[in-house]
Amino acid sequence: MRHAYREDIDGLRALAVLSVIGFHFEAPRLFGGFVGVDIFFVISGFLITGIIQTEMRENTFSFARFYERRVRRLLPALYAMIALTAIPSFHYLLTSERLEFFRSAAAAATFTSNFFFWLQSGYFDHAAVEKPLLHTWSLAVEEQFYLALPPILWAVLRLANGRRSVLPIALALIGGASLSLSIWLIATGRSDNAFFMSPPRAWEFLIGSVIAIEGFPVLNNRMLQHSIRGVAVVLILIPVFTYNQYQNFPGYRALLPCTGAAVFIWCGTGIPNRVRHRLSFLSILRFCGQISYSLYLWHWPLFTFARFSKASLTLDIFDKTLLFALTVAISYLSWRFIEQPFRDRSLALTRRAAFRTAGLSTAVLLACSAAGIVTSQTPTGTDRDAITLDAYNSYDVRPIYRAGSCFHYDGGAVDQASCLSAVADKQNVLLWGDSYAAQYYYGLIHTIDPQRVNLMQATQAACMPTLDASAQGNAACRIFAGQMDAFFRDHKPDLVVLSADWLEYARPPRFNGMIADINQTISQLNETGVSVVLLGPGVQFRSRLPSMLMRAHLRQVDADPADFVLPDSFVLDQMMKAALAGERFSYISVVDAVCPARQCPLMIDGRIPLAWDHAHLTAEGSTYVMDRLAPMLGLNK
Repeated sequence: MRHAYREDIDGLRALAVLSVIGFHFEAPRLFGGFVGVDIFFVISGFLITGIIQTEMRENTFSFARFYERRVRRLLPALYAMIALTAIPSFHYLLTSERLEFFRSAAAAATFTSNFFFWLQSGYFDHAAVEKPLLHTWSLAVEEQFYLALPPILWAVLRLANGRRSVLPIALALIGGASLSLSIWLIATGRSDNAFFMSPPRAWEFLIGSVIAIEGFPVLNNRMLQHSIRGVAVVLILIPVFTYNQYQNFPGYRALLPCTGAAVFIWCGTGIPNRVRHRLSFLSILRFCGQISYSLYLWHWPLFTFARFSKASLTLDIFDKTLLFALTVAISYLSWRFIEQPFRDRSLALTRRAAFRTAGLSTAVLLACSAAGIVTSQTPTGTDRDAITLDAYNSYDVRPIYRAGSCFHYDGGAVDQASCLSAVADKQNVLLWGDSYAAQYYYGLIHTIDPQRVNLMQATQAACMPTLDASAQGNAACRIFAGQMDAFFRDHKPDLVVLSADWLEYARPPRFNGMIADINQTISQLNETGVSVVLLGPGVQFRSRLPSMLMRAHLRQVDADPADFVLPDSFVLDQMMKAALAGERFSYISVVDAVCPARQCPLMIDGRIPLAWDHAHLTAEGSTYVMDRLAPMLGLNK
């Protein structure tokens, strides 16, 4: 059965996929482009619910036919992308990365990649750009929704006995429970669960489902439809341009883009499609919407391998423009010669043929993934020389951060006895902040004079050092701020050293708020007679430093700090210097001390990376940096 085509939904698909691509391609200001995935979820809920409900009313619904359509829609293009992406993986990926690639390929083929990447996620998981199949997590969530929704709709409609109120009430209850779960997970510091798992995402699909229910009110006034649709677009664009991180997402923050998408779809009901010039803006949008699935499939692996092809692992605006054009071209070919033939039955003519082809393809893909996993267990001759650097991709920082007592990843009180005990007749110095403070402990403890200085530590992952608990983004950080507020009421260290991921906390439009929080904290500490030193932004790299060094080694090119170092640290350093002040306060520029003339070290003694990821220092890197900062702190031996 063919359902009426709506060009406005293809336009919404285009907005969603272009937002995601812009975000991944690091387009200016599109910090929240990742919400395009949520828009896709709303569209899927609307379309699938409408199809199932119509066919059940007409007594033509069949589970076999429903899943045949899903197989024809999703699998051919996905499997083609995975198979073709495997080819460059042998050239561009290191052994450990290729092993993870084939594991993720198997997860994508079984629609469990959201579980796979959830298990890999965490505070220090900054290697997203090194995972060519990371984007398949959303396809897994969508397919899991397709597995759950038809039986639920079938059961509810059967039990309703013609009562039209039963279905919207049931969907509203399930959606409300899902949204509540999402908000609760984020409030309790489990945002990774809320982001990757299907149950806390189900409400986004169900928003679309509700407006597809027969009997849902329809606007008939064309002017009013177009006006409200304009408001819906604004609701979508606000998060696209203002959201800036995954933390605290989805939860209630996803309500804005999802509501905007639902209202946009609702307002388009009954508006006829129009004949437009092929090169008009709306025709181009419709075209992008038609190929949006292939665009989504191909943009991320192409971006990943394009980075790997560059010595600096960075792409300039010219590179990204060419890459976008290539993405569109490949996506069109995928849509024209893979998606369309399977959907219109030019290939796999019957349902049995479609299921048989899907089963055989899945078996072949899983077998090839298993073979890839086996062959990627041992380093090849090409990357064996990089094995030492490769080990830093699994660097264990727990001992040098004193994790579990003085540093916590997911919440927990700092141990008072071992981390916050003052010592009489010594200078008591407190190192306070997030992981960017914890990374300095090893260097400081090996630089200071232990007979003269007692070093204390209070650090919590992703928590800015502030006494204002309301400024913290999650429950664990609010608890941490409360603990530190209580500590300072009873204790007066001689010196407090603040350090954090200032680049993250200062992302637009949050810079002024961050400065206000820091100045307030400095003022409160100064009022009690406590001196404060703030360490400015540290050296950060465009990607994981060990991986960049490995690829430079494999390509036999010299590693140039100008290509590797993120310039944002220098810009923010100047801004913070000008904005912070206090009576008993000093600001130390880390980048000035470590990177004279902006020439930052990449290796220590020519063999150990300064950082083990994109910014966090190795033990030797911490000592190197503190050798230069300790004299400014007055703490050197």
